Amino acid sequence: MEQSTAQRLAHFLALNRTVAIVLLSVLVFGLGEELWNPFFPTYLRALDKETVHGAAALHEVAWSTLWIVGIYGLLRNLFEGFCYIGGGHLTARLGDRGSLLLFGILTISGYVLFLTIAADWAAILAALLIVGWEPLSVPVTFTTVGSTVSSSRQGMAFAIQSIQKRLPKIVGPAIAGVVIGLTDQIAGMRILVFTSLGLAVGSLLVQWRWLPHRKQPSSGPSLWRIFRDLHPRLRRLLTAEIFTRWCDWFVRDFAVLYVMVNCGWSAEAFGLLVATQNTTALLTYLPIGRMTQAVGLQPFIGLTFIFFALFPLALALSPPNGWLFAAFVIYGLREIGEPARKALITNLMPEEVRARGVGLYWGMRSFALCTAPLAGAWIWGTYDAQTLLYCAFGLGCAGAGVFYVFCRE
Repeated sequence: MEQSTAQRLAHFLALNRTVAIVLLSVLVFGLGEELWNPFFPTYLRALDKETVHGAAALHEVAWSTLWIVGIYGLLRNLFEGFCYIGGGHLTARLGDRGSLLLFGILTISGYVLFLTIAADWAAILAALLIVGWEPLSVPVTFTTVGSTVSSSRQGMAFAIQSIQKRLPKIVGPAIAGVVIGLTDQIAGMRILVFTSLGLAVGSLLVQWRWLPHRKQPSSGPSLWRIFRDLHPRLRRLLTAEIFTRWCDWFVRDFAVLYVMVNCGWSAEAFGLLVATQNTTALLTYLPIGRMTQAVGLQPFIGLTFIFFALFPLALALSPPNGWLFAAFVIYGLREIGEPARKALITNLMPEEVRARGVGLYWGMRSFALCTAPLAGAWIWGTYDAQTLLYCAFGLGCAGAGVFYVFCRE
């Protein structure tokens, strides 16, 4: 009876052994990243000599810090673009197991570099190696779900995947905020990165021991052929996403600076804000994943674009007190259509090119976004943070407009 119940639960959640191990890897590596990543811009600010020497006031962000964060965002998008495309190619060549093991080794090397050299350039290089795991592993997730889960249940499978990604974003920032609050920005970050290294090694051992090896199809057509044959709906969706992700990158790495420096919130409080955001997102996944089977994917994808646009507006209009929590609830609601969007991309990507096609889609998006953080740094430095948030809102509205005019069917 217990086995039958477990089987029914696994069927309801669209889980099998391969999907479960891949999602466990996403969970553990994600927790390791979220223990330090939300506070990485403030860590770069702490390493910034101009800030350390008092050139920046207590509640201001120095030009040099803005440019360091902007350059990191540019390099991250460029690196992630190559990782998405390379991850799709490696997944097609090495299979799920081999590619995940290789990506995990790269992540571990980043943690070792971070702990070995205490300099801003080393921190940025190490962070790129670490955050590269997610874009490298995205094609693995799509091919695993696409090849082992029926199309009618892929929305639920991606909802579970989104929960696995979101749990670390709830626990990690809350823990990180307490650790940094009890120590300081630099010492606390090193403690958190060392912990993340241990988690990465443990996850790698699990993958090595239990992840099965599936035979992969041949590499198939060239990237140019895949791009040329990309479904028209995917082309339009990508255009809408580029506008919306520019909105996101105007805010993503600068939000922690805005909240902690301009608004004067502590590291512990910002960790709670991020935990609130991701708890909100997590609570939407299972109900929405279930509803996609009844009403389809499209309505929820549209809501995602709307909430992307509303977050910077809510952040700009919120006074620097408890109302910031409402803004981060809106930030969490932007994930309401994430499982549906991933299921749509999976359905429209032919199985024989799915790994490389998904990598190409995400890679093109990252390349299109690479200058957004630098543009955001320039707007904040030239004008102010409020202007940056209103510009982000305008870009988010443009993305929602493109989706509702051109992408719906």
